[in-house]
Amino acid sequence: MYDVNLENKLISSDIADIMQDYVSIQLDIDNTKIKAAALVAQSIDITRVITKENLDRVIGLDIYDESIPTADLELRELILAPWCYYTYARCLTMFQGTFTDSGYATETEAESRNAAKSVAQEMKAIGDSFMLLVTDFLEKEDPNTEADDEKLSPRIRTFGGKENRASN
Repeated sequence: MYDVNLENKLISSDIADIMQDYVSIQLDIDNTKIKAAALVAQSIDITRVITKENLDRVIGLDIYDESIPTADLELRELILAPWCYYTYARCLTMFQGTFTDSGYATETEAESRNAAKSVAQEMKAIGDSFMLLVTDFLEKEDPNTEADDEKLSPRIRTFGGKENRASN
């Protein structure tokens, strides 16, 4: 990221390294794109479920500082997985083309765009599953929490009288 103020708003500035524990990152997605997608993912996908106040508890934490409340460190650990999956989903949907020295080149094959969208939906669904752990933690910590797992995408839908699992 080129703006230090924006980078300081990230849960962790080494998001690209953290993501490698969960997903394989495409070669054309550099650290700048990952950080931009991470900021969008935490600002939209995570805060819609756990609120900005809960997210602020984990931003900029020095994980080696022993004075940090244990609950905040536990919350940070739980948020990392959904954050990585949401970030990857955002990368796939936000960066369908590549900016080069000669201009902006886009992938014209509809099949590859549809594949990217499909994978992005799967990654978001995995992130939603991990967010259930986060909302459970916050509800155990404070039963009156504003964290709301109802805002997660439903994973079971009914079509023609039959239940089907889906990520869309």
